[in-house]
Amino acid sequence: MAIDGGIVVRNAVASDAPRLGEVFDAAVLDGWTHLERIEEIVPMFPPEFWVEAVAETGSSDVLLVAELDGLVVGYSGTHGDDGELYVLFVHPAAGRRGIGRLLLEAAEDELRARGRDEVFLWTHDADTRAQHVYAAARYAPTGARRKGEIHGRHYVEVELRKPLTASNA
Repeated sequence: MAIDGGIVVRNAVASDAPRLGEVFDAAVLDGWTHLERIEEIVPMFPPEFWVEAVAETGSSDVLLVAELDGLVVGYSGTHGDDGELYVLFVHPAAGRRGIGRLLLEAAEDELRARGRDEVFLWTHDADTRAQHVYAAARYAPTGARRKGEIHGRHYVEVELRKPLTASNA
């Protein structure tokens, strides 16, 4: 799909499933340190979860991966029916190379192609690194908050939105 500095962004395929889990677990251990004893619940999901995540991508959904030297190092997912960016993770060993930005831009392009004029996402309120990435990409907080829980760890998420106009491309 897109190639930038040796980074390839493409649609996920079934064989990517195991690596998605590895990227998720590494990114969570590195970035979700605000959750108490996070290391005790990683890996969070069994291998079958990742196989199903790729296989069950809906007709209006897009799951993209970023490859660096042939290895999946990040992924993003969107729901085209409502314009949600529901996931974006980059392996910490591949961080600071613009991979998150490329995945974000590719996800936004996919939503534009599906006729969406706005994108929204939810991110942990304590994940300042993610919030800086989104702020740099012109996402703005809406003031909406929601509580969540995963494996007994409680967190709060904030909603961010961005118009998908030609001037934001």
